[in-house]
Amino acid sequence: MLIELADIHKSFQTGEVTTEVLADISFTIEQGEFTSIRGSSGSGKSTLLHILGFLSLPTSGSYRFQGKQFSEYSEEQVARIRNQEMGFVFQSFNLLGRSTVYDNVRLPLLYSPRPENEWDEKIRQAITTVGLDHRIDYQTFKLSGGEKQRVAIARALVNEPNVIFADEPTGNLDSVSGGEVMRTLQQLHNELGHTIILITHDEFTAGFAERELLLEDGRIKSDRDL
Repeated sequence: MLIELADIHKSFQTGEVTTEVLADISFTIEQGEFTSIRGSSGSGKSTLLHILGFLSLPTSGSYRFQGKQFSEYSEEQVARIRNQEMGFVFQSFNLLGRSTVYDNVRLPLLYSPRPENEWDEKIRQAITTVGLDHRIDYQTFKLSGGEKQRVAIARALVNEPNVIFADEPTGNLDSVSGGEVMRTLQQLHNELGHTIILITHDEFTAGFAERELLLEDGRIKSDRDL
């Protein structure tokens, strides 16, 4: 089992006021699944993503990643997992605009133990996977929104992570570009077997996944196959 959550709660304290953001969250995700976590603004999906991505600890409950409790990992191990085992794709792309596609995709390798003589092959392979060979030497500010997001996907892929977290990946894109990005993610899952966890508010976008967890007011309202 790749991910196991059991009775996860998350609350924030402001003075004497406690705000519960997540409650009774329990689910598992196996290697190779494509799961969407859908919910409106304020439903708790971003907080859940932060827990899944080792950015935040739950207030209570159990989170096991690759069979080991999140709380048992050292800070060094957490950093290694986030660099090597997890890939992240964000709504705002988070690219270096004046750097080339190649250099943006190269960034995660700077912090990995992978030998430098393997970098070029991995970078080019990731860029090819998302169909941007013809843009490899372009500065990213010259790309369309959809192309920028595909660069972000290639960057997430370059260390061959066990899971890719895509946080509202179509949020800044028009419907055509958004569809292209989602088909790219779908291809990574269908043809290459990548585990993908998609965070979205949009029902159409969520429909590209094989399974949907619907969050409402910090709780799982439904868990269904698509």
